[in-house]
Amino acid sequence: MGGAAALNLPHQLTVISPRETPDAYDNPTPALDYGPDAPRRPVAGLLLPRDTARTGGTEPSPGRVAVTGAWWLLTAEPIHARERITYDGRTFMVEGEPARFEPRPGFLHYETVLTHTEG
Repeated sequence: MGGAAALNLPHQLTVISPRETPDAYDNPTPALDYGPDAPRRPVAGLLLPRDTARTGGTEPSPGRVAVTGAWWLLTAEPIHARERITYDGRTFMVEGEPARFEPRPGFLHYETVLTHTEG
């Protein structure tokens, strides 16, 4: 038994793939839309917290301190750098390109670093 069947992936996540839309200034790089019309797909994974940092620099809301958490995600399906992940009411951003691992033939998995910011 190999692949996803050999992995313990207890969390049911939703992956949001952005739609490319032209911006108001017709820039050559399209704007990314993660809204309700963006494609979504379910993915099983193992999601674990890694680190939390409090930042007071560029705050999402004046007078509030942003709390940014780093998370680690293991999946049997690929996740792409521009996608976002939702789980348990939180939306996570993918940091960099996810890593692909195949320790032996038929046992493929992907490891992804995610961030979540509140505040």
